[in-house]
Amino acid sequence: MKSSYLALWLLLAGALAIFLIVGFSDDIKLGDYTVKKAPFAETLFPDSAKVERENYGLEASGGMEATLPEEIMPKEVPTDSLPKNILLFGDSMTMNLALRFAKYAKQNGHQMHAINWDSSNTKIWAETDTLSYYINKLKPDFIFISLGSNEVYFKDPYKRHPYVKQILSVIGDVPYVWIGPPTWDNRTAINDMLEATCRPGSFFRSSGMEFKRKKDKIHPTREASALWVDSIMRWMPKSAHPILADFPSDSLGKVNSNIILLKALNK
Repeated sequence: MKSSYLALWLLLAGALAIFLIVGFSDDIKLGDYTVKKAPFAETLFPDSAKVERENYGLEASGGMEATLPEEIMPKEVPTDSLPKNILLFGDSMTMNLALRFAKYAKQNGHQMHAINWDSSNTKIWAETDTLSYYINKLKPDFIFISLGSNEVYFKDPYKRHPYVKQILSVIGDVPYVWIGPPTWDNRTAINDMLEATCRPGSFFRSSGMEFKRKKDKIHPTREASALWVDSIMRWMPKSAHPILADFPSDSLGKVNSNIILLKALNK
């Protein structure tokens, strides 16, 4: 009797081993036959970032190029040759970005305004009328956004999704590029959330780029910020709404950056 139980346990153990091998290994080839990987691992240990995207209804748009079928991928569109009235707004990263963007604006015939709000984040911009006030006042026809750096350490950046949506609703139909934060902590998912929320071709992913930073080890130096803007403008032809972005000439002379400075408001 004991030998019968032992044989049964050995049979069950063998079956379990086969299930584990099939579930956690890649496809297995046996001669002319292929045993496809079973989805046990994904069921038992789901991708936490994917779960968060699904919880906020972002899975369909997350990843953009990786998830959109080829036939509906954003196609490269002709560059808009008309001069633009550009607004750049955001957190303390905005200052040095504005200095370089102003040179591109002068080179290409654009008008440039920037709003630097130290320590600001998506919640602050979404819950105040600051953005709508300046859009109504300056009437931009192209917008750059530099927000997210003050939310890098959030354990669940997807909770900021409603604020990002509110900001984009205020922008409305105005073409925009959201400049992703130059993250210094690769564990954050803030860029994933922003990219999944923005329109295709309207998000520039800065994470993964190398930056020379200030003593705080967070803010890129002025020189690094200039190279950052150069990268953004080289990418511009691939965006959803390309604008003139010729490299600034060294002979431009003094350029007015038109930067508005707002006091920090922690929230």
